[in-house]
Amino acid sequence: MTRLYDWYLHAGDAYRDQLQQQKQLFVPALYVDLQAAFSMARAGKASLDFGPFNGVQVSSYGYQLQRCRLEGDGRLKAQVVVRAGLGPQRVSNQIVNLVLRRSANAWLINDIVYGDGRKSGGGWSLQSLLDSLLDSEGEVLLTPGFRVVVNRRCPEGVVVCDRVSYLGVDRQSGASLRLIGKTLHVSCADGVTPCRFLGYEFRHGAYLYMVWDDGRLEVSRSGTILLTQQGEWQR
Repeated sequence: MTRLYDWYLHAGDAYRDQLQQQKQLFVPALYVDLQAAFSMARAGKASLDFGPFNGVQVSSYGYQLQRCRLEGDGRLKAQVVVRAGLGPQRVSNQIVNLVLRRSANAWLINDIVYGDGRKSGGGWSLQSLLDSLLDSEGEVLLTPGFRVVVNRRCPEGVVVCDRVSYLGVDRQSGASLRLIGKTLHVSCADGVTPCRFLGYEFRHGAYLYMVWDDGRLEVSRSGTILLTQQGEWQR
């Protein structure tokens, strides 16, 4: 924690461009999502409107690690008080909870939860905000009944991605469904190398959602197709 916040305070406003220096402190999924959000900001698109390491829209001038505790699910929660404000003499304490997950050799930051949970609005997390932000990006498929946004949430250059987000919105009722799935490919002659791309697969309990490269949306259960609609990719 001290390594992260010492770097963060020293980097100042340049932390977004220097995040790669701290890549090893994060679980890969959170790091990739943060970099994607920062890239959107540089491109002039929607972005996080606050600092992910202090939870507010102003600069940070100091921090103190308050406590660490092991949660029942095996994760470690480290509470940090960050002194942030419009200037060194105009600061207030911001509570930031870093949620860490044990990897093979170290504890890695898995999420960040803001506030102490006792105040109104407390308890919102970085990952949930990144999910909402990044779900708005990606490929859009329009069918007669649904608007589907598919976003590959893997590092650039990865062909087979097992972290693809699906945001499906019923165009009549407005009801939405968010899922995480994977890409589908036909294997090459060696049976291993991915060749032709087929589409995406998402599971929701007993239901299987398929979004095919040709624009079909298909929902099935136990092999029985319940819904199929032909759409068009908005590319």
